[in-house]
Parts: sequence; C-alpha cells; structure tokens
Amino acid sequence: MFDTKTACLIRGITGVVFGFLALLLPDITLKIFQTLFGVLIVIGIAILIFLAVTGKGDESMFWFGLAAGLLVIGVLSFIVADFFAIIFILIIAAIAGYNGFTDITLALEHPKTKYILIPAMILTGFILLGALFYYFPGFEKNLFLSVVGTFAMVFGLFSIMLGFYRFDEQGNENNPANIMCTTSKYSERK
Repeated sequence: MFDTKTACLIRGITGVVFGFLALLLPDITLKIFQTLFGVLIVIGIAILIFLAVTGKGDESMFWFGLAAGLLVIGVLSFIVADFFAIIFILIIAAIAGYNGFTDITLALEHPKTKYILIPAMILTGFILLGALFYYFPGFEKNLFLSVVGTFAMVFGLFSIMLGFYRFDEQGNENNPANIMCTTSKYSERK
C-alpha cells in the first residue's frame, strides 16, 4: 500500500499527535477513547447481527453468540468506562509499538543499525518519562496515558526521523549508507 518511507512518516506523525494529546489533554483523550470504544462496539454488534441474520444453520448461532458477547462487553464498558478506555488505549499502544519496531526492522536491513536504534528509542522514552516525572509533579495523575503518550511520542519521533533519513538517502546512490540500508542495491553490488 505505502512504501516504507511513507509508512514511517504516517505512523510517526500519528504517534506524535497521539502522544501530545495524551500528555497535554489526558482527560479529553480518555473521553475520546471511551467514545471511540463505544462506537466500535456498536458497529461490531451491528456487523455480527447482520452476519447472524444472513448466516445459515449453526453459523447463525455462532454469530449471535459473538454479538451477545460483544453486547456484554459493551454494557461493561459503560459501567466501568475508564477501565475499558485504558485497556483500549493499551491495545492501541501495543499495536503502535509493534508497528514502530516493524518500521525500523523493515526500513533498516543492516543488523548493527537495528540493534543501535531500537535500544536508543527505548532509552530515550525512559529518559523523557523520568524528566517529565521529575519536572512536572502532576504528571502521574493519569499514569497510563502519561506513559503511553510519552512512548508514543518518542516512537513517533524516531519513526519520522527514520522516514526523513530514508527519504534523503534515496537520491544519492553512491552513498555507502544507502548501499547498506537498501538490500536490493547491496545485493546488486556484491
């Protein structure tokens, strides 16, 4: 769908925007995720009921069972809204973290670079998190959003830097860094 550079830039910008929103407006971000989770539950129930109505035999009961399970989750999400919003945020953070590591490992084929960049990303996140805890005493009020927002912002910034790095390196074919980072050019020169 997208090339590696564009995917890095899009995921990076998304991570930075989510990180800033989670750090600067945690209550609003939590409410947005509660609403988004509710909308996704309603859409999921509607799709499952449609599949149940159009299904045949035992398949129809399976879809009705899934719709009923999703309805129970939806009702529980309204009763304990903050808990489910945090779970939803953590799921999205896990997907974002996985995508960030995938961006790095796909974009950089040289093993030494991967093993330097990934720990640098994690260490930068922990350093920024420690600095925010030290300099902003109210930072731990929304602990989940603070931690997730900090790491989303750091991973997003690294992904953006990686996208610009790859973008700048494409124009110069004689650059040794470009030869090491691009597998097809490296294998052609062997």
